[in-house]
Amino acid sequence: DKREAIDGLKLSEAFAQSHRPFDECWTVRMDSELLVIDDDESHATRYSDDQDDAGRALLVINEDNKEIVLLSIDNKLIASRQGGITDGALFDENQFHFIEFKTNALGNSEQAVFDTFDKAVGQLRETIKVFVEHLEPQGIDMMAERIVACHVVVSERFPRSRATRQNYSLQFLDETGVELSFSDKLYWEGFEK
Repeated sequence: DKREAIDGLKLSEAFAQSHRPFDECWTVRMDSELLVIDDDESHATRYSDDQDDAGRALLVINEDNKEIVLLSIDNKLIASRQGGITDGALFDENQFHFIEFKTNALGNSEQAVFDTFDKAVGQLRETIKVFVEHLEPQGIDMMAERIVACHVVVSERFPRSRATRQNYSLQFLDETGVELSFSDKLYWEGFEK
């Protein structure tokens, strides 16, 4: 459940000195389908009930109706920072998914696609580091405690080069030991320990 998911990683203790109080940074839902977006107005990651958001959202397929905690990281838990930080994360007591939204990126050229992915990957790498560093003093080895994965979400209009995405995913896995997905769907059941 949500308390076990949060308390199991000692997140509120680890981020006691964060930008906002930890309890203001998360929400929980257990719908069978969840839309997660990066809100243009609040500049924070949140759940959405508006189907018009589907083209810029991460769709979470949650067939077992598990409680999924959404943690809004950028501009909520952590103030915006040099080089950037990941937008948000979804987690339960088994898994932890960092999510970076690049839904405003157009990818008009091959270089623009690389620039978008380079920035996203850099933000994900930095966020993993921040979480590992915050949890270590609490005696928590995040990588051992949870299945950790990362997701980059782009808009429907963004170019779909499979080879490019595969290269980024393989390099990221090689460097961090963490899977990187560019899919706009996340099947929650697929990540059980």
